[in-house]
Amino acid sequence: MTAAELINSGLLEAYVLGQASPDEAALVERMRATEPSVGQEIDAIEAALESQALRGAVTPSPAVKSAILDRIAKEAVNDTPILKLPQGEEGRRSSGINWLAAASVAALVLSAAMNFLQYRELHEVRGELARLENDRSVLAEELQVQRTAVERADQQLAVVLDPRAEVVRLNGMGAAEGKSARIYWDKAELAVHFDPQAMPAPPEGMQYQLWALVDGQPVDAGMITLETGVPGLQRMKDIPEAQAFAVTVEKAGGSPTPNLSALVLMGQV
Repeated sequence: MTAAELINSGLLEAYVLGQASPDEAALVERMRATEPSVGQEIDAIEAALESQALRGAVTPSPAVKSAILDRIAKEAVNDTPILKLPQGEEGRRSSGINWLAAASVAALVLSAAMNFLQYRELHEVRGELARLENDRSVLAEELQVQRTAVERADQQLAVVLDPRAEVVRLNGMGAAEGKSARIYWDKAELAVHFDPQAMPAPPEGMQYQLWALVDGQPVDAGMITLETGVPGLQRMKDIPEAQAFAVTVEKAGGSPTPNLSALVLMGQV
């Protein structure tokens, strides 16, 4: 554990308050001896507790004071005095001083106990606030993910509903018979969007590649990436004109010419 981790763990507060286990206390002592920042943090915690105790000192109510004095009086009666107290005016003065000292100590102990409870409650509140802040950050990240998904869905819906887009249906060929996909082609913008629908994943190390057939010649229209759990349209390369579109299975990264023996989809414009 580093000095920074120890300081942020809350263990130093427990050590100062006497709540650390023997192993934890030994760890703090070792770090205090070798890491100046740990010793400085302990001094700061002790100073803060002392300041808090002075600021938040509570005067006990008359009832509490009376109960404490009665308890002290009973214990004084049961104890055998070591020295015989002097009589007369001096004796009364000494007795009054003793009572006042006992009451002051009792009040200080009560005040310290209440300050400790307040400090522990403050520590718990800070911990809860930190947890709530972490939960807020997680929720904010989830909300951003949802917003991104909604924006993507809106963009894809705009492509599908665009009246200028020509829809080209691609049908399965050979082993892919029964499979299908769609092309949304905006000829004015030259934009081609590919909808893989339910296309199966290609073999390992292979990738689907889209081709536009222009005057009988295949033109690379881009690689198709099937993202797991992210269905939808993919923007391909711009195509100004074509008589048909086709999909082949190529090595990952694509090929300059199509492998016609691996033709899986084709559709006429």
